[in-house]
Amino acid sequence: MKKLIFFITICSLFFSCNNKGKDEANLILRTADWDLKNNARIQDSVLIITDKQSTAQFTKEYKNFELNLECKTAPNAIGGIWIHSDAVENAYPTIGYEVLINNNIERTDWRKSGSLSAVRNFGKRTVNNDEWFPVKIIVTGNQIKVYVNNVWVVDYTEPEKPFRTEEYAGRLFDKGLFTFVNYSEARIEYRNINIKVLSSDLRSDNPNDIDEQADDIIRLQQENYPSIDSHVHLKGWSKEEAAAMSRKVGITYGMAPNCGLKFPITSDQDIYNFLDTMKHQPFFLPMQAEGREWLDLFTEDAMTKFDYRFTDALTWTDDKGRRQRIWIKEETFVDDKQQFMNMLVDRAVKIISTEPVDIFVNPTFIPDALMPEYEALWTTERMDRIIQALKKANVALEINNRYKIPSARLIKQAKAGGVKFAFGTNNGDPDLGKLEYVIEMIRECQITQDDLFIPLSKNI
Repeated sequence: MKKLIFFITICSLFFSCNNKGKDEANLILRTADWDLKNNARIQDSVLIITDKQSTAQFTKEYKNFELNLECKTAPNAIGGIWIHSDAVENAYPTIGYEVLINNNIERTDWRKSGSLSAVRNFGKRTVNNDEWFPVKIIVTGNQIKVYVNNVWVVDYTEPEKPFRTEEYAGRLFDKGLFTFVNYSEARIEYRNINIKVLSSDLRSDNPNDIDEQADDIIRLQQENYPSIDSHVHLKGWSKEEAAAMSRKVGITYGMAPNCGLKFPITSDQDIYNFLDTMKHQPFFLPMQAEGREWLDLFTEDAMTKFDYRFTDALTWTDDKGRRQRIWIKEETFVDDKQQFMNMLVDRAVKIISTEPVDIFVNPTFIPDALMPEYEALWTTERMDRIIQALKKANVALEINNRYKIPSARLIKQAKAGGVKFAFGTNNGDPDLGKLEYVIEMIRECQITQDDLFIPLSKNI
């Protein structure tokens, strides 16, 4: 009889009214269905995991479910919530999917809270340490959705033929346990854990039409290599559509407004208005500084609200006083090719040296009329001047997916010069692609994670 009463009590966790949610969660933490290892403990209705290799397993198996909880991380904490995991014997699970917990601003591990580790890593920090924040994980058949601090960050459907390296061969859906782990010596806490069982018949509402056997992004994910497009625009699509695409392909976008004279953002108030509209979106929020007047239009206080800044050398005034916008044929003046290139390099070096940005974008861009002579015009000497300026100012060089610049020769020259790299598209419409040229250059030029600029998530 006592066993029957206990069973009924546990079942009530999943089927009682919503206004009893917190009581249900506390009941979960008061049940005996926990296996706690290496100083993991439950105290005052809070699950506390304090040490490296601390684990806490809720030892009931689940297939389809909705898991809601609140989490709080101490500085430097990195942990994970495993679903469909096996029983832990010594350290960590070996099968199942893992949702990472990492709210550190540092670049040590670019994968932030909500990342579906090695499958859909996510680069944007959406919450601070030392704050309670909600996490929601929904599994329906071969699909998982992850929400962190009310931001939808992952929507992954496992295809019939998923790509997995040997290391991640166990990252597949089945059924299994919940396992909470700690990879650090910093404290991670969980409370108000609520599990709702869903019908075992449910399947994905967002089929995965990506052929993972031929997909380069999933390979980057398996390498835990940053898949960040730092230079994206809302041109021709909504932020909701862009967020859905980001979740689908596994690339974290840096969604930049154009800020400068005669551009959409021309004042501090415009900046604040833009950032307000982008709350609860899964994007980095960079500033694209346009023209050379931008420093006179905005205060430093407003500009520091962005996660990072970038600019280019597409707009400048030539030696005859003509304003050049070299991506527009009618506003580009090339009297002499060599003289034009010398002016372009002079202006680029000055921009890099004097304008406070993190990334120099659209690098080595030249007008269409000069593109047939791109390699000849971008001499080693000219490129070396750019490299020296970047290195001295600690500014990263963008590898641009849209224009397929710089060339491999120039990228290798920049890498040898100790320059950091960022990846960007600078899209003119929703057709971003998937960093195809960038990935080609990563492989050909052997660009490692140590060579990369990783954005900081300042804007939460």
